[in-house]
Amino acid sequence: MKLGDVVQISIGVPDLAEAVTFYEALGFSQIATNQEPWPWAQFSDGRNLILLNQDGNIYTGLNYFSTNVPEKVAQIEAAGVSFMSKQQQNGRLHTAIFGDNNGLMVGLINHEAAEMPHPTGFPLCHCGKFGELAVAVNDFGETAAFWQQFGFEPTHTSNEPYPWGIFNDGRIVLGFHETTEFGKNGPALTYFAPDMPERIERVRQAGISFASEMPDETGEVRNATLKGSAGEAIFMFEGEV
Repeated sequence: MKLGDVVQISIGVPDLAEAVTFYEALGFSQIATNQEPWPWAQFSDGRNLILLNQDGNIYTGLNYFSTNVPEKVAQIEAAGVSFMSKQQQNGRLHTAIFGDNNGLMVGLINHEAAEMPHPTGFPLCHCGKFGELAVAVNDFGETAAFWQQFGFEPTHTSNEPYPWGIFNDGRIVLGFHETTEFGKNGPALTYFAPDMPERIERVRQAGISFASEMPDETGEVRNATLKGSAGEAIFMFEGEV
């Protein structure tokens, strides 16, 4: 089964204005913003919908939208997964939230997919082309099995330098990495480009500092990590995807 028809990456931020400035400087395209029920702004990198929420919580999670959430909830519960919360609207289940074994939160929202923005798929931001939402996991095999029951198919797996794999449900690409090298601040937006050194310099010129840089033997920085206002990581790697 699929979790929904459209997916959105949601990031809880402490200060929406600061987060908006950061993502706009990186070339993300703002789609909408509002103050109700709390301050929020919706962006796109060309591939994904990304919602910045100033709702009092710090997190990075996924929201899936469809018009048959009650049926999906029943299927998920039948698979042995428990929901953390459920909310009704007009006498019908509207929102239900569950998490995987690594703490990645997933919200199912009863909403018409046709009413959601649909990114073109063409990369918009300075970071490059979206490759994956990278998730540090405790047990790769257990995580892979969990997500495969919800329509995620492996497109690449490896045991080097640790067990990891790329999974796609036709809505979003998730990368599961059995490592402690990252993940303290949740999943990381991950981008690739063959001209990444030039893109990194462009980001510097926009006045944004990198949390870490990985120079090659000549001293040129080809890979780097950004940190948003909520501590969320954005990986920029040289390469194709």
